[in-house]
Amino acid sequence: MLSQCANPTCARPLTSLSEGRLFQFEIVSISVSATDDTNEDFDETPRRETAHFWLCPQCAATMALTLEPASGLRLVPLESGTAEASRPLPVRREFHDC
Repeated sequence: MLSQCANPTCARPLTSLSEGRLFQFEIVSISVSATDDTNEDFDETPRRETAHFWLCPQCAATMALTLEPASGLRLVPLESGTAEASRPLPVRREFHDC
């Protein structure tokens, strides 16, 4: 459940979804063996889940969130062409079945 700003340096408590910006990402996961000598087709169906993240009004004014398959959730500046590199965020993965 959303409880605070996704920016780890802010962590402002979420009080209203009418403020700030809400991000929704679909996360697809599948278990893959580290060694698979059989070269058989995968017999597991990918698991799809929806994850929501929120940026408070102050953080949303200058930043956005992206989800990259290899590096995960990233906080990126809104200004295009800035020299500041995006940085990965520590993500606590709490998915609840509804």
